Amino acid sequence: MKNIHSLVSDYTKDKKHLQLVIGMIREEDVEYYSFCNNKKKNTIPPEHRLFEIASITKVFTSILLLELEREKFLSSDDIVGKYVPNANNDYLNKITLKNLATHTSGLPVLATNHILSKNRSNPYSTYTEEDLTAFLSTADFTDHIGSFGYSNIGAAILGNILCKVSGHTYDELLKKYITSPLKMNKTAVILDSEQNGRFLNGHASSGKRVPHWDDLSIHEGAGGIKSSVSDLCLFVQANLNENNPVASTLQKSHLPISIGNSNLYFGWAEDKILDQRILWHNGATAGFNSYLAFSKEHRTGVVLLSNYSFFSNSLIDYYLSQLKKWITKKEPSQGAMVDSTGIKILEAIISSMTHDNDRAFHSIGKR
Repeated sequence: MKNIHSLVSDYTKDKKHLQLVIGMIREEDVEYYSFCNNKKKNTIPPEHRLFEIASITKVFTSILLLELEREKFLSSDDIVGKYVPNANNDYLNKITLKNLATHTSGLPVLATNHILSKNRSNPYSTYTEEDLTAFLSTADFTDHIGSFGYSNIGAAILGNILCKVSGHTYDELLKKYITSPLKMNKTAVILDSEQNGRFLNGHASSGKRVPHWDDLSIHEGAGGIKSSVSDLCLFVQANLNENNPVASTLQKSHLPISIGNSNLYFGWAEDKILDQRILWHNGATAGFNSYLAFSKEHRTGVVLLSNYSFFSNSLIDYYLSQLKKWITKKEPSQGAMVDSTGIKILEAIISSMTHDNDRAFHSIGKR
C-alpha cells in the first residue's frame, strides 16, 4: 500500500490547527493514524478525541428507523402525516418515512422558513418545533416525490418522529439501539463532562476557530452526533460482520431500495472504487469534516475525522457545495473536503488486498 503520508499530504498542508485522525479497517484489524499541525499537547490518544460527525448522523437515524420498525413501533411505509397531526397538509399523506430516509420526499435541503441569519455561529439552534409545524402546514413538493434530493429538514423530521413514537430522546435511542450494543461509549449528541474533555475545537476553511454546534434543536437526527475514530471504526466493523447485536438491521440498511429510477439506501450513499461497490456517507459542520466508507466484498473500510471544515462561515455556501458533491461527486470549489483523501486511502487498501490475494493464489498454484 502507498505511504499514508503521500495520500494525505494535499489535505494536510496549510492547515495550522489541523487534527486529522484516520482509521483503516481490514476485516478484524484496525490501524489508526493521526496528523496534527497544532503543536499544543494533548494527552488523549487521537483515536479517542471527539469530533462533530455532522451528516453521518443521518445513517444512524435511518438505522434507528429500522430498529423501531423491527420492534413494531412503526413501519417505514407509514405516511408522514400520521405523525404530524398539527400540520394538516395533504402533501404529508403522500410521503413516507422511507422517503425521508432515502431523500426522496421532495423536501428541500432546508425548510423555506429557516432563516440562517438569526444565528450565524449555529443557525440550527434557533429553528424550533413551532417553525417546523408552520413549514409543514403549507409545504407542497409533490412534483419531486420519488426523485433524489438531499434534505437536512427531511432527516430532521424523521429523527423527531422517531423520538415522539418511542417516547425517548434521540440520545436515548442512540444508546439503546446502537452505541451501547456496539460499545461505542464515546458517541453521543449531548456530551457529559468527560466527553467534553475529549471534544476538539473546530475551524473554518480559513483556519478561524468557530463555535461548536452544541444545540441543533429539532435537527439532532440530521447532524447532531459527536464521535471518535475508534467508535466509528467499531461501527464500520459491525457493518462488515454478522456477529453483533445490530447485525440484522445493519444488513437491511445495505439492501438497495428501488424508488423511481434509482436504487437507494436507508441512510447510505453508494459509489464504486476500483469497480467495487462501496457504501459511504460524509458530513460537515462549520468547523468539522467527516467521511466514512466500506467495501463489504473486501471487508475493509476507512474513517476520517477532521477539525477543519471545507467551507467558510457562510452556511449557504456549505449547503450548495454539499448538494453539488452528492449530485456530481466533484469537489466544491471553496475548500478541500476530506472525502477525496478517504477515497484515495480506501482505493489503496482495496488495491493492496487484491494484490495480496493474487499473490496468495499464484503461490498456491505453484505448490
